[in-house]
Order: sequence, then structure tokens, then C-alpha cells
Amino acid sequence: MDLEQEQLLTLTEVSKLLPSFKGGRIHVSTLWRWCRKGCKGVRLEYSRLGSRIVTSRPALKRFMKRLADLDDEVVSPARPHNLPRRTVRPESVASAEARRR
Repeated sequence: MDLEQEQLLTLTEVSKLLPSFKGGRIHVSTLWRWCRKGCKGVRLEYSRLGSRIVTSRPALKRFMKRLADLDDEVVSPARPHNLPRRTVRPESVASAEARRR
């Protein structure tokens, strides 16, 4: 994030900028999680300003664009027809065997 070129916003300010979902804003803790852990492997760029966490509108736009680009990558490859639609978990196989016994 280019601190000299982008206007910095706290996560609370960013939360107020984003549209509401299901009657509520995106919580500040969700934004913090996007900064620290990311979403689908994409992290929201951030910096610390003392004890505050800051990001910017351009960083938020880049984050959303990368997530949208990931959606395009996931949708485009076709699923081979020989793959099963569902995968069976090993523990469910073990429980089915135990029930049969």
C-alpha cells in the first residue's frame, strides 16, 4: 500500500463505506480477518498507524478485484466427467463399516 498516495481509512470507516448485507454492515472483525488471514487466499492490504489498523479505498478495490478474478478462474475450467460429484470422507466410510459389523 502506498501510504503517500492513498487516503488512509480505519477499518470502522471502511465498514461504513461498504453496502449492508442481511440488514447489517460488514463487521470490523471481518475486515481485520481479511487483513490478517485473507479470504480465499487473498488478503486486504493494511498498515498499522500506532495501535490503529488502516487501509484505503484503492486497497479495498484491489482486494475485491482479486476475489472476483478468482471466481473467474474457478468457474472457467470444466469438471471432468469421470470425477464423482461428492467425495466420501474417510471417517464416514469407517462409520459405515462399523455399522455393518
